[in-house]
Parts: sequence; structure tokens; C-alpha cells
Amino acid sequence: MRERRPGQTDYAGVARLGVSRADPAADQRTMGLHKRLSAAVVGVLVASAITIAPFASATTTQTYSADTISAVRDESQWILGAQLADGAIANYTDKVAVWPYLANYAAIGLARATKVTGDPSYLSAAWRWLTWYQSHETSAGFVTDYTISTDGVEVSTGDMDSTDAYAGTFLYAVWTAYRVKNDRASLKRLAPGVNGAVRAIEATLDGDGLTWAKPSYHVKYLMDESEVFAGLRAASNILSTLGDKSGSSRTAAEASGVKAGVGGLWNPVLQAYDWAVHADGTHQVTTWSTFYPDALEQTWAVAYGLTDSARASQLIGTFTQLHPYWDQPASIWYSNGSPQPVNYWPVVGWALDAAGQSAAAATGAASIRSGALNAGRAWPYTPGISGQLGVLVSGGPDLP
Repeated sequence: MRERRPGQTDYAGVARLGVSRADPAADQRTMGLHKRLSAAVVGVLVASAITIAPFASATTTQTYSADTISAVRDESQWILGAQLADGAIANYTDKVAVWPYLANYAAIGLARATKVTGDPSYLSAAWRWLTWYQSHETSAGFVTDYTISTDGVEVSTGDMDSTDAYAGTFLYAVWTAYRVKNDRASLKRLAPGVNGAVRAIEATLDGDGLTWAKPSYHVKYLMDESEVFAGLRAASNILSTLGDKSGSSRTAAEASGVKAGVGGLWNPVLQAYDWAVHADGTHQVTTWSTFYPDALEQTWAVAYGLTDSARASQLIGTFTQLHPYWDQPASIWYSNGSPQPVNYWPVVGWALDAAGQSAAAATGAASIRSGALNAGRAWPYTPGISGQLGVLVSGGPDLP
């Protein structure tokens, strides 16, 4: 089981254990596992007979049901309630902290919202966040977490949960925002940030094609690699669009290296990927009965296209058989005999879509959204989760 990184908040642990974000001492006492507060929350996915044409887009002619449009709009409005005047998207509507990893997913959801609802304000909000991220990159392309004082001043914590996944999800968010209207001007303005995020990924890129979580924390996580893979593919597309053929070729090759590296994590005995690699080369093998992080890590590989169709089907089949409660936020699972809440995991729905199980993904989205609304969108429901769920509700991700 992964130990919490020294001096660092474990977001997934906070979400999973229900720790108050306002209690650092409690965070120190209870956190342990991986960082991913990945989850989701937007989803009445009952198809209506009424379909409405979405915002005119250069990339789609898809139509969406009235219920889908309503759900996506509702979630996006909630995300906007967490956005600050300078474009930052806080980790919750109380606006006490900015965690870029979650904000990147929120931006992905906002971009999808314009595509679904036709309201350009959501895409504008996504671009504002991406501009904030770019303006807060260091020369190495890293972006830290921030606290927000009562008078609205944003103060860097000097640290971040990861550098690889932050950069990967940022790149994916930039590509997602661009594809709504093929807005080359906005894309060009973010070119420095895109190149910075690529540098951040390359800073921990190892010889096996995988990335360490950050320069000061040498563990390679399957979840991170999945997001880095999407980010590098997005970067390749972005750089090609901007005329940087050399950069596009380099990042495409790096994405292929990540995929090959993840392939090397496959454990034929356990029929699962080893979900982490440590600095001494030791692999963290998967215990399928452990919901988080072991089993959930497998779904990230499926959701982000790192598996072929046969393996995707096998992994999702095993996951849903052992953890049928994945879409029931109030349900309980057990870690070493200790009860833990399931909370929100819409990316599992992305994986179901990728495995060709769209009906199960839709059912899961509706269940997650119902659970979130019943809980009043209380923490650990976040703008990042809402963004993930908005994507799931409206048909799943469009990967680069």
C-alpha cells in the first residue's frame, strides 16, 4: 500500500476517508494511498426522446437529449461557482484552495458543456483556467497547489501532488477546449504553457518510457501514466496544429513509449497491470479485491486507451464483478478490515464506454449523479469530479 508523500496532501485519501480539508492534522493521521480524488458527479443519463442540436462546432454534428443538456448545464454552473475572478478553479465552492489536477478535469467538463449546451460561457471559463495554469508554470513547467486566504490572495504551497499527471491532464484539457471550435488563436496563446507542460513530463521521463510522479518522488503510477499518455498525444496534436512538426513527432514518440512501458507492467499471473513501480525497481502488484488503488488503477488504463479491446473487456469484467458498488457513492468497501466510503469514480464509466459497455456506463453515471445530489454535492464531490461526470453523461471522453 502506498504511503503518503512526505509533506503532501493525498487527495484521493482525503476523499476516500472523508477527511476534512480544513484539518491538516487529520490529514496527517489518516492519509495513505494514491493521490487520485478522481471521481465524478454529473449525471442523469436517462435518454429523452427529445434531441436538441448543440452549439455549432467544427468537430461534431452530434445531438444530445434534453435531460443530458440539463444535467451538463447544472453541473457546469456548479463548477463556475468554484471559479475565481482570475480564472483559477478552486477544489470546492468554498474557494479555500486550488489543486490544478482537479481544475484540469473541471475545465475538460466545461469545454464539453459548451459543446453540449451551446453556451459559450463554459468554454470561455475553461480557457480562463488554462491561461491561469500557464501563467503559474515555473520554468520547468511545474505548477504547485495554492491556498486562498480569506481576502482572496492565492499563496503557493510550494508543492504539488505530482508533476506528471498535472501536466498530462492540462495538455488533455487544452486539446479538449480547442476541439470545441477549433479555436487556433486561443490555442496559439497557450503555446508557452503547452511547451512548459511537455517539459514537466519530460523532466521525469525514465528509460522505460514511464514517468516518475515528480522529481522528488520516484514512484511510477499506472493512473499517472494513463493521464500522461493522453497528455502527450494531445501535445503532439497541438504542436502539429501550431506548425511545430519536430515537437509533434517527439511527443508522439514519447506517448508510444508510455504505452510500451505500461505494457511492461502487465502481470499475466494476476491478469492485471502492476499499479506502481518504485525507485528500486520493485513492482506493486494488484490485489483485485482491493477497490482502491489496486482495482481502480486498472480502469484508468482502459479509459485512456492503453489496452486493446480484448484486454479492456477482461479488465472491466473482473472489476465490475468484484466491485459492483463502484457507482454507489454512499456504499462501503473494506481496507484491511476498515470500512471506507466508495465516493465518486466517473472515470470507471469512461472505461466502460471504452470497453463497449455504454449502457452500463450510462447506468453508472445516473447512479453517481443521484448519489451526489442526495448528498448535496458535499465534499469529496469536487469540480474535477463534476467535470469528469459531465463528460460521462454526454457520451464519454473524446481522447486525442
